[in-house]
Amino acid sequence: MIKEGITGFNCSNLEGLSNKLELLKKNILYLKKYKIKAFYDQNETSNYVRIKLYDFIENEKIDLLINCQYGYSCCATDESSWMNIEFIEIPHLLERKLQDIFPCLKPKYLNSKLEDIDIRNLSKTEKEQIEYWKSETKGEVIFNGYD
Repeated sequence: MIKEGITGFNCSNLEGLSNKLELLKKNILYLKKYKIKAFYDQNETSNYVRIKLYDFIENEKIDLLINCQYGYSCCATDESSWMNIEFIEIPHLLERKLQDIFPCLKPKYLNSKLEDIDIRNLSKTEKEQIEYWKSETKGEVIFNGYD
Protein backbone atom coordinates (compact mmCIF):
# COMPACT_ATOMS: atom_id res chain seq x y z
CA MET A 1 0.00 0.00 0.00
CA ILE A 2 1.31 3.44 -0.93
CA LYS A 3 1.52 6.02 1.86
CA GLU A 4 -0.46 9.26 1.89
CA GLY A 5 1.57 12.23 0.68
CA ILE A 6 3.82 10.15 -1.58
CA THR A 7 2.81 12.18 -4.65
CA GLY A 8 4.04 15.44 -3.17
CA PHE A 9 0.60 17.07 -3.07
CA ASN A 10 -0.51 18.69 0.19
CA CYS A 11 2.58 17.67 2.14
CA SER A 12 6.05 18.87 3.01
CA ASN A 13 9.42 17.39 2.19
CA LEU A 14 11.01 14.65 4.23
CA GLU A 15 12.46 16.06 7.45
CA GLY A 16 16.21 16.40 7.19
CA LEU A 17 16.21 15.72 3.44
CA SER A 18 19.03 18.19 2.73
CA ASN A 19 21.32 16.61 5.34
CA LYS A 20 20.55 13.11 4.08
CA LEU A 21 21.26 14.15 0.49
CA GLU A 22 24.62 15.63 1.52
CA LEU A 23 25.50 12.40 3.31
CA LEU A 24 24.48 10.43 0.22
CA LYS A 25 26.66 12.59 -2.05
CA LYS A 26 29.65 11.98 0.24
CA ASN A 27 28.93 8.23 0.26
CA ILE A 28 28.75 8.14 -3.54
CA LEU A 29 32.00 10.06 -3.95
CA TYR A 30 33.66 7.84 -1.33
CA LEU A 31 33.08 4.86 -3.63
CA LYS A 32 35.43 6.44 -6.20
CA LYS A 33 33.49 4.56 -8.86
CA TYR A 34 30.96 7.28 -9.63
CA LYS A 35 31.07 10.89 -10.62
CA ILE A 36 28.05 13.09 -9.95
CA LYS A 37 27.38 14.71 -13.34
CA ALA A 38 24.28 16.70 -12.37
CA PHE A 39 21.88 17.23 -9.49
CA TYR A 40 18.26 18.25 -10.06
CA ASP A 41 16.24 19.19 -7.01
CA GLN A 42 12.53 18.61 -6.63
CA ASN A 43 10.51 21.33 -8.38
CA GLU A 44 6.93 22.21 -9.29
CA THR A 45 6.81 19.34 -11.81
CA SER A 46 8.46 16.49 -9.91
CA ASN A 47 8.27 15.00 -6.44
CA TYR A 48 11.80 13.61 -6.53
CA VAL A 49 15.46 14.55 -6.67
CA ARG A 50 17.40 13.27 -9.70
CA ILE A 51 21.14 12.67 -9.41
CA LYS A 52 22.88 11.89 -12.69
CA LEU A 53 25.82 9.54 -12.14
CA TYR A 54 28.61 8.31 -14.35
CA ASP A 55 30.12 4.91 -13.53
CA PHE A 56 33.83 5.00 -14.45
CA ILE A 57 34.30 1.23 -14.24
CA GLU A 58 31.23 0.16 -16.23
CA ASN A 59 31.39 3.23 -18.49
CA GLU A 60 27.68 3.91 -18.10
CA LYS A 61 25.33 6.65 -17.02
CA ILE A 62 22.52 6.08 -14.53
CA ASP A 63 20.06 8.28 -12.73
CA LEU A 64 19.43 7.96 -9.04
CA LEU A 65 15.96 9.14 -7.96
CA ILE A 66 14.97 10.04 -4.39
CA ASN A 67 11.32 10.59 -3.47
CA CYS A 68 11.19 13.79 -1.38
CA GLN A 69 8.28 12.76 0.86
CA TYR A 70 9.39 9.34 2.12
CA GLY A 71 12.96 9.07 0.87
CA TYR A 72 12.48 6.00 -1.30
CA SER A 73 15.23 5.58 -3.88
CA CYS A 74 15.60 3.81 -7.20
CA CYS A 75 17.69 3.92 -10.35
CA ALA A 76 16.57 4.76 -13.86
CA THR A 77 18.19 4.87 -17.24
CA ASP A 78 19.96 8.06 -18.20
CA GLU A 79 17.50 8.44 -21.08
CA SER A 80 14.51 8.50 -18.73
CA SER A 81 12.60 11.74 -18.63
CA TRP A 82 9.97 13.62 -16.66
CA MET A 83 6.95 11.28 -16.96
CA ASN A 84 8.66 8.46 -18.84
CA ILE A 85 10.96 6.74 -16.37
CA GLU A 86 12.57 3.40 -17.19
CA PHE A 87 13.45 1.83 -13.85
CA ILE A 88 16.56 -0.36 -13.61
CA GLU A 89 18.27 -2.37 -10.89
CA ILE A 90 20.37 -0.36 -8.47
CA PRO A 91 24.01 -1.47 -8.75
CA HIS A 92 24.88 -3.54 -5.67
CA LEU A 93 27.69 -1.29 -4.44
CA LEU A 94 25.51 1.81 -4.73
CA GLU A 95 22.58 0.06 -3.06
CA ARG A 96 24.76 -0.74 -0.03
CA LYS A 97 25.54 2.99 0.37
CA LEU A 98 21.92 4.00 -0.18
CA GLN A 99 19.92 1.51 1.86
CA ASP A 100 20.50 3.01 5.32
CA ILE A 101 19.75 6.55 4.14
CA PHE A 102 17.10 6.07 1.45
CA PRO A 103 15.33 2.68 1.22
CA CYS A 104 15.69 1.18 -2.27
CA LEU A 105 12.75 0.14 -4.42
CA LYS A 106 13.20 -2.52 -7.10
CA PRO A 107 12.04 -2.20 -10.73
CA LYS A 108 9.73 -5.21 -10.32
CA TYR A 109 7.78 -3.35 -7.63
CA LEU A 110 7.89 0.04 -9.40
CA ASN A 111 6.68 -1.44 -12.70
CA SER A 112 3.85 -3.41 -11.07
CA LYS A 113 0.30 -2.44 -11.91
CA LEU A 114 -1.36 0.10 -9.65
CA GLU A 115 -4.44 -1.34 -7.97
CA ASP A 116 -7.22 0.28 -5.96
CA ILE A 117 -5.88 -1.15 -2.69
CA ASP A 118 -2.52 0.56 -3.36
CA ILE A 119 -4.04 4.03 -3.30
CA ARG A 120 -6.62 3.45 -0.60
CA ASN A 121 -4.78 5.68 1.92
CA LEU A 122 -4.06 8.55 -0.46
CA SER A 123 -5.81 11.90 -0.23
CA LYS A 124 -8.60 12.90 -2.59
CA THR A 125 -6.22 15.33 -4.37
CA GLU A 126 -3.64 12.59 -4.88
CA LYS A 127 -6.24 10.21 -6.31
CA GLU A 128 -7.43 12.97 -8.65
CA GLN A 129 -3.86 13.52 -9.88
CA ILE A 130 -3.37 9.79 -10.47
CA GLU A 131 -6.58 9.71 -12.50
CA TYR A 132 -5.77 12.92 -14.40
CA TRP A 133 -2.26 11.76 -15.36
CA LYS A 134 -3.49 8.21 -16.03
CA SER A 135 -0.79 6.67 -13.83
CA GLU A 136 -0.79 2.89 -14.24
CA THR A 137 2.15 1.69 -12.13
CA LYS A 138 3.36 2.18 -8.58
CA GLY A 139 6.52 3.82 -9.94
CA GLU A 140 4.51 6.42 -11.84
CA VAL A 141 2.91 7.47 -8.55
CA ILE A 142 5.97 7.29 -6.29
CA PHE A 143 8.23 9.14 -8.78
CA ASN A 144 5.88 11.47 -10.61
CA GLY A 145 5.96 14.62 -12.67
CA TYR A 146 2.51 15.85 -11.68
CA ASP A 147 2.20 19.63 -11.63
